[in-house]
Amino acid sequence: MSLSETTRSVLRLVEERSGIPVHVEPDPNLPGTILAKVVMARENLLLHRVFYRPNSTTPPDYLICQQAGFILRFFAVPADRRFDFAASDAGTKAVEELVKVHPVAKMLPPQALPQLTTMLRDGLLSHLRSIPLGMRVDRWLAAEFPDLIPLQKQSILRQLEDSAVTLAPQHRQTAPKLIFDATESISAAFAAYWARRLNQPQAMLPFKSAGYLHSGEILLDIWENTPDDAVNDRLIVDQWAEKLGIAGWQ
Repeated sequence: MSLSETTRSVLRLVEERSGIPVHVEPDPNLPGTILAKVVMARENLLLHRVFYRPNSTTPPDYLICQQAGFILRFFAVPADRRFDFAASDAGTKAVEELVKVHPVAKMLPPQALPQLTTMLRDGLLSHLRSIPLGMRVDRWLAAEFPDLIPLQKQSILRQLEDSAVTLAPQHRQTAPKLIFDATESISAAFAAYWARRLNQPQAMLPFKSAGYLHSGEILLDIWENTPDDAVNDRLIVDQWAEKLGIAGWQ
């Protein structure tokens, strides 16, 4: 794998600031529409692992640098104020109850419901974290490493297309309303941000038509009015959760 000098510089920055080496590898089996992910060092894992979905036509440099950016934001916070996002017991119970009373529960065998609960819970909470913090990372990357902008734009446009697809009726029918509404409001905030940054207002239209643009704009306003400092990352996530009616789930 041949990485650009920019990518190597970002990875060196991660290793310098965290004191932990970074291992990068392709993973064609990343689930769903996920293009990359990071597993940070902890306990018996003595290195950061960055995975990306290989693409024969597009270099992985932006995807790798974005995941590295999440590591840098984590280690930019004093050690005694760092936190890991994980589902709370209250969040798990809330999703379980929503699934039980949703029509989809009657269409599945009882043994499939725990798996559905976990999928819905983890999907929403991952979205709640990755979107606002990812926008912070992306703004930093564009400012500090402008050579990544073409790859960044290409990836963002793909993400916007993927997020618009989730508005389809079949997705709405398989998720409880609170979870679906929260997920699409977060996606609408993402679309509104990038529609302006890329000067592509049409990216907001699917969410406007579906009735989620207003709630997305509210989330984006919170994001824009919170200082861009890693110590405020938890504050943004908590404020978004409060607005979405899922406070205490993480």
